[in-house]
Amino acid sequence: MLNRKYLWLMRHIINLIGPPAAGKSTVIQELKRLLPFYEVLAIDDFRQRLKVTTPEEENTAWNQLWMAALKADYCILESTGTSPQLSMMLDRLWRAPGTNILTVALLASPRTCRQRDTQRLREGHQSFPLLSEPRGQRWKPLSELSVSMSLEADKLPAAQLAALLHDQLPPDFID
Repeated sequence: MLNRKYLWLMRHIINLIGPPAAGKSTVIQELKRLLPFYEVLAIDDFRQRLKVTTPEEENTAWNQLWMAALKADYCILESTGTSPQLSMMLDRLWRAPGTNILTVALLASPRTCRQRDTQRLREGHQSFPLLSEPRGQRWKPLSELSVSMSLEADKLPAAQLAALLHDQLPPDFID
């Protein structure tokens, strides 16, 4: 049984990872309807604010993401899950007292990702060069990430994926 008296001391992080154009942002939009108190922290947003073009700026973006996650009681981290900076950031967050991290992999076939990427480009989406992440390879998260849950983006629409994720969250992530 949860002791709600101590929940305010805890930090809850949903670490949503997946290949580019798998539908992470769309699932997060739907998840925010179910968990409106969660703050969304996407590495691409930090890259965009800093106009990242160099490895040093990439490191700064990850550092700012880490600082924002430290300040949030409830947050959803969004990234591809392939960056060594993510691994270092999660390790630092784990060391902060009262931090719970649940890593969720959003899986999508390369074909689906290509189709979505083409659609995003037509809609004017700007992607950033993945300075610190492997390019031209099949998506594979860092081996040290402990994936707690995997969702198939090819099989269900975003709203159903968000509902499924929500229904499988531990109770303290929802309260």
